[in-house]
Amino acid sequence: MNLTKTVVNRPVAVVVIFALFIGLAAFLVPSIPVELFPDMDRPTIMVSTTYTGASPEDVEQNLTELLEEGLSNVSDLESITSSSSEGSCLINLEFDYSKDLDDATNDIRDKLDQLTDSLPDDASTPVVYKMSSDDMPIMHLGLEGDLSQNELREIADDKVESLLERLGGVSSVSVGGGQDQIVKVDVSQNRLEAYNLTLTDVAAALDNQNYQIGSGDMQQGKTNYIIRTDEEFSDVEEIANVVIKDNVLLKDLANVHLGYEDEETRVYINSKAGVNISITKESDANSIEVSNEVNAALDSINAQLPDGVNLVILSDDSDQISAIMNQTYLALVEGILLSIIILFLFLRTWSSTLIIAMSIPISIFITILFMYFMGLTLNLMTLTGLILGLGMVVDCSIVVQENIFKFRERGTKLKASAILGTREMMMSISGSTLTTICVFIPIILFSDQLEGFGTMLEALSYTIVIALIVSLLVALTFVPTMSSNYLKVYTRKQKPLKNKKLAKIDTVFEKGFAKLDKKYEKNLNLLFDYRWQVLLLVALIFVLSMIKFGNMGMNLAPTMSDDSLTISLELPTGTPLDETEHDTMQLVKIFEDIGGYTNMLVTVGESSHFSSSTYTNKSSIEVVLPDAQDQTVTVAQMKTILREHFNDFAGATLEFTSHGPGMGNDDPIDILIKSDDLDAANDFAEELKELIEEKLPGITEPTTDMDDGLPELEISIDRDRAYNLGLDMYTVATEIAAGFDGTTATEYRQNGDEIDVQVILQEKDRSSTPDLNKIFVTNDDGTRIAVSNVASFVKTTGPTSISREDKTNVVHVTGGLVDGYASTEAQADIQNLLDNEVVFPDGITYSLSGDAEDIGTMGETILIIAIIALLLVFGIIAAQFESLKDPFIIFFTIPLMLIGVVWFYTLTGYTFSMMSAVGLVVLVGLVVNSGIVLVDYTKLLLKRGYKLREACIEAAGSRLRPILMSASTTILGMLPLAFFGGAGTEQVQPIAQTIIGGLLVSTLMTLFVTPLLFATLNKRKYQ
Repeated sequence: MNLTKTVVNRPVAVVVIFALFIGLAAFLVPSIPVELFPDMDRPTIMVSTTYTGASPEDVEQNLTELLEEGLSNVSDLESITSSSSEGSCLINLEFDYSKDLDDATNDIRDKLDQLTDSLPDDASTPVVYKMSSDDMPIMHLGLEGDLSQNELREIADDKVESLLERLGGVSSVSVGGGQDQIVKVDVSQNRLEAYNLTLTDVAAALDNQNYQIGSGDMQQGKTNYIIRTDEEFSDVEEIANVVIKDNVLLKDLANVHLGYEDEETRVYINSKAGVNISITKESDANSIEVSNEVNAALDSINAQLPDGVNLVILSDDSDQISAIMNQTYLALVEGILLSIIILFLFLRTWSSTLIIAMSIPISIFITILFMYFMGLTLNLMTLTGLILGLGMVVDCSIVVQENIFKFRERGTKLKASAILGTREMMMSISGSTLTTICVFIPIILFSDQLEGFGTMLEALSYTIVIALIVSLLVALTFVPTMSSNYLKVYTRKQKPLKNKKLAKIDTVFEKGFAKLDKKYEKNLNLLFDYRWQVLLLVALIFVLSMIKFGNMGMNLAPTMSDDSLTISLELPTGTPLDETEHDTMQLVKIFEDIGGYTNMLVTVGESSHFSSSTYTNKSSIEVVLPDAQDQTVTVAQMKTILREHFNDFAGATLEFTSHGPGMGNDDPIDILIKSDDLDAANDFAEELKELIEEKLPGITEPTTDMDDGLPELEISIDRDRAYNLGLDMYTVATEIAAGFDGTTATEYRQNGDEIDVQVILQEKDRSSTPDLNKIFVTNDDGTRIAVSNVASFVKTTGPTSISREDKTNVVHVTGGLVDGYASTEAQADIQNLLDNEVVFPDGITYSLSGDAEDIGTMGETILIIAIIALLLVFGIIAAQFESLKDPFIIFFTIPLMLIGVVWFYTLTGYTFSMMSAVGLVVLVGLVVNSGIVLVDYTKLLLKRGYKLREACIEAAGSRLRPILMSASTTILGMLPLAFFGGAGTEQVQPIAQTIIGGLLVSTLMTLFVTPLLFATLNKRKYQ
């Protein structure tokens, strides 16, 4: 059965079917998840283990290396990195993108079970975390008021946290700033000694006398009673009266009172002390919906807070997501409108224009419907796919409608024109659609090898492929149905314009197009006499363009504009919190002088999420700016001003921190220094950092990730003597740690909250180097032994953390790039510096990482994708034409496109990127279509008896309008995204920019070069 004939003769059925599709799509579209990017997370697992009292070196030697060795042979493991810090070990395991995260987690747990018996006795059981970008906070709220920070913290913990956790889509709420309330047991060292007690004895007594135990149940009559022994502390006074030994009460040797943990971090909200509350969404929740929930609940929560205390939103990721998505929606709508306008200028009939205009939203709605069923989300990449597919979507409809119109010009009746016009173009548009689809098949197949970049391209590719298939079906069914039944197509002779002004304008356009056709054919005919010279000139331009391309710099991805800026400050290790705050507030003053921000969040002191480590020498400042159109100063301008003040902070390291989404590394420049000698690696890294600062000004904020030595009082324990006295190292180290860091003996319940009971030496007894003669431990025989008998203190320094990658010590030298300095150029300059001006000590090796390495790795995969795409396209064209010569003629459009791309980037000053490379691959499927149309129609005319030169010129003139129309709609459809997409769309703009640059030049040159090349290569065949 003939498809076209069927649909033309059953218009009602066609309209009803398309109406049902559109209605279903309209119903389901609101339920499609909206996000900024598709899930780009690499399967990653973090293993965290604590090793109380151990230095970073001890953690590395006794714990980290053991775990690394055991976990390194897990299947599909890509890399293993570790960080050993005081008392804790973190191991990060990254897997192949195809690895299921749950399977990886089970594999890791199985390996850890096998390693448990080999771990040090005083190491904790390793904890496994599945890492995800969903674990990052999507909102930061601030609790502010005329109360102390600790009082605000209590309100946040007791009331705000629970209210926020009840909201839909909220996974967790964390509170920063202020200290948790504790029961402090400040013990006098002299009284401990007088009563022959140790801190361990005190902690054990408290724990033993604070318990609640279920003792079964008992039935009396018809009632069943649960038996419970409840000896939990009821108040602080009861804790103070605990019997520690004989008649010795806790209050006899310690001051027991409610207090707060030692201050390790401070938070300021817009320069006032406050509390930061971070909200993390559930993995399947929508950021925008969660944000809406929080905003809606804000007034209700504030109504339940004490007078003068307010909960405010400091930053909200959904604002940026909404702004970027709205900009992309706008670019799509603008692209549709521009495409319709250019269609009308070419077609100049409302019916033909309206038919093609209607095919655009129909194709888009049905595409989104299939996206829903395939589990795709509405994100920047899928919307970009719709925009890129916009020109492709109308191509098929344009070709069919144009051919129907030509039959009408010959006097053929409506339905016959629709059937014959569609049927004649069916194979041509099916072939051109298939060639374009083939470009995206290898992208989908190789997406795993491109990592997160591949995930983005996969979403883009699926969207375009669906849109192309849908648009082909629309062109073959909807267009002929509407042309012959509802929006009937007439020529100007069949139905002249009644309005004289419109008729006059129409005549001007018609004469203009006729003049263009005639001038084009005349010039083409002239070039036939110089075809060898023209072809050689084009070849020369191509060679020059490739030389230029080889000298072009390249970035991994454009920097995405952001509405926030975070800067971190790091002072020498061991700097007290007050000094860190002093320098941080100097930086805050600079921000206040700059202005232009809406909120500022300052955090002094940094704590680790996965370990107990806290760094009083570090701080961060995050400022949130208004939307792009309302900004008086941009993030880039802020960075420039701040860099001018970096030298004012002697001894400090300042670095801008990126937490934005999308492609690209936080540090585009990353040099890995490897050595078994950590001190040597650190010294060399510092020298290299200083050399980069001096020689390569284009690299900003060069830093190393190795901190200054951590001041240590190292406990040196005589193992043999301790063993002979019945002691072990852990017991000795724990007693010393309890005196100075405290130990949590038990928990005290107050108003439903669990409050730690901390046992620690009183402040005056721990304000100087410990007197080991006054610290005692008890052996198994109950004998109290002074620690000085088995241990001594040595003042020294040690690393705050030790980083390893693939079981080798490594120090990173990282940096950013000034605008206009491409990653590949920077990499080449660094390599030149390392080769010519750096002498590597024995045992030191290096490797270059960062953006340039990713470009090299991904570039190889993109090249493979391009080769496969070319082979697939070649095969389809060869099958379509039953010729091996014709595909070569058509493939000559590809060098023409490369010429256009190279000079587009040269003239505009844009930097080529991996997204630009994707645009090149997409262009392959687009530019060959013009060649297919020309070659196909030329061969048709040759069959009708035309001479070779006449056929080439006639075919080119006849196809000029549809080729220009197709290229114009594609270019104009992408124009808003390419140049006016707004803040946040920068990472996808290079695709559209590359397509526009390549299509502009290749279309114009194809119209001249393809006929000349066809005639040259087929001269003997058609003589």
